Amino acid sequence: MPVAVEIRDTPPAELLRCPVAPVGYPADAEATMPATVRAATIRMATALRDTRDQLLRLIGWHDATACKEPVQ
Repeated sequence: MPVAVEIRDTPPAELLRCPVAPVGYPADAEATMPATVRAATIRMATALRDTRDQLLRLIGWHDATACKEPVQ
């Protein structure tokens, strides 16, 4: 049977700082890259997005009012 235990430790402030999304490639630029480089870029961008989303969920779990982005 699972048991819930309340934890009262507060993480250090730098761990609760909202992450800033990086600026992407310019929309008006053109580039040619080999398929392997394109695939690697997509993998890295996807991993960055997933990690940022995970961090936002963790920060939100600790403080539901943190990191609220304006609706666009």
